[in-house]
Amino acid sequence: MKAARFDADDSTVSIEDVEIPSVSPDEVRVDLRASSLCGSDVHFFHGTLPDPTLNPVTMGHEGAGIVDAIGENVDHVSVGEQVAIHYVHSCGTCKPCLQGYDHRCRHRRHFGDHRHGTFAEFVTIPAENALPVADHVPIEWVSISACAVATPYHGMKRSQLENGDTVVVFGIGGIGLHAVLWANYFGAGEVIAVDIDNRNLAGADEYGADVLVNATEDDPVEVINERTDGWGADVVLECSGSEVAMEEALEAIKGRHRFATGNVVLVGIQDNPIPSIDFMGIREGYLTVSGDHTRNELRQIVSLLEGEKIDLSPSITHRFPLADLQTAVDTLEHGDERVGRIVLDPT
Repeated sequence: MKAARFDADDSTVSIEDVEIPSVSPDEVRVDLRASSLCGSDVHFFHGTLPDPTLNPVTMGHEGAGIVDAIGENVDHVSVGEQVAIHYVHSCGTCKPCLQGYDHRCRHRRHFGDHRHGTFAEFVTIPAENALPVADHVPIEWVSISACAVATPYHGMKRSQLENGDTVVVFGIGGIGLHAVLWANYFGAGEVIAVDIDNRNLAGADEYGADVLVNATEDDPVEVINERTDGWGADVVLECSGSEVAMEEALEAIKGRHRFATGNVVLVGIQDNPIPSIDFMGIREGYLTVSGDHTRNELRQIVSLLEGEKIDLSPSITHRFPLADLQTAVDTLEHGDERVGRIVLDPT
């Protein structure tokens, strides 16, 4: 089968022919029909992530497909079923797992790092990581749900959003786009989208953002204070990973008085040190770094997709065969049009 492999010895990515993986008694093999490109995958091309523990490793952590084979101990999915893939494999027995925080498992193993990932024709996964999805849900939607949709879902739940709150999303890429979706779904009174590219802001508009702010043209903090009568935002999700955006996110909850503070959730990966934080600026507020979603949260999203409660049609803007992975990465980084989520066809 074809697979996109990263070799840490020389920091290269290549499409290679590899063996179709076998299936152990507690595993499921998935015939992948859609594999999505995440911004974190691009770090492989730039060498800005720690080397994977498995080398060489098949890249990718977002994916969905049809069950091709099951181990003898597997009974919750059947051959031929469509499944979502939860990309974090947890032990189920450590303290965080027992508390329901399987995404914080001490022994967690990540697809595309500790295990071979989804940029391939087939992938073998632990059975518990395969979540059945009804056939009427588009397979591409299932694929992007595994990270681009689920990560901001987790972040929004961590934000303590209440009905009627003002929510600001900084960075309208593949993650921030869906943060706008979830802000509206969970009852935000007003959603303000901030980006430096009007094409990305157009995507936020499709998902119902009330105010679009281009940070190269207007001061986001000033706009936020004007829209909130000086109180500042109730909830901010920073999804870009930009140090400047992070500083603005912290300012956005302060309003015009030191007691007027909201909640900031940092979703985007920060490559630089976190700037100094004014204690009085967030003394009544909340600052957290949001990580991976839980398996149960992905199950909840699958349920919403099956019930047709959410519509992901504005999300996917580009499609490429797996063989054109480099072109897909170039498009994500330097495309001339709006880039939402890019889906790879592994077949």
